[in-house]
Amino acid sequence: MVLSFLSTNGFLGTGATFGADLNLIAQFVMALALLGGAVLAKHKRYKAHGICQTSVLLLNLVMIGLVMWPSFHQQVKTARTKIFHKWYYEAAAIHAVLGITAELIGLYIAIVAGTNILPSWLRFKHWKWWMRAELVLWQIVVLSGLGTYCAWYIAPFR
Repeated sequence: MVLSFLSTNGFLGTGATFGADLNLIAQFVMALALLGGAVLAKHKRYKAHGICQTSVLLLNLVMIGLVMWPSFHQQVKTARTKIFHKWYYEAAAIHAVLGITAELIGLYIAIVAGTNILPSWLRFKHWKWWMRAELVLWQIVVLSGLGTYCAWYIAPFR
């Protein structure tokens, strides 16, 4: 497969794959970009804000599809009925639930803010509240992703 390099050894010196290490770095860069996008909104640069936030949202979908979902499917989904009580699996499950929630809310915000697809009764009115809540949730997801990375790739090797 063309993307087989993602499963080679990582570059951060842990037990992670290249894909997991790349994803970790990408997630922190995206978290910083989201904070930068919030600054753009504060300065009323709404077009740049929308482009920044939507780009991160779409890039995250790529990372979910290429790295996170395959890892989750391979390491967690198949084992959940056997030993779900272990932290290794709980960390990933918590991160997955939070991450899916953040991604779906982000897609909803992008659709409401950037299109007229949804009828008015499905569109939110309190822009700042939704976007700030999403930003906080996204930062929590990044931290839970760090926890998952530690549980999967650092803690087993100590």
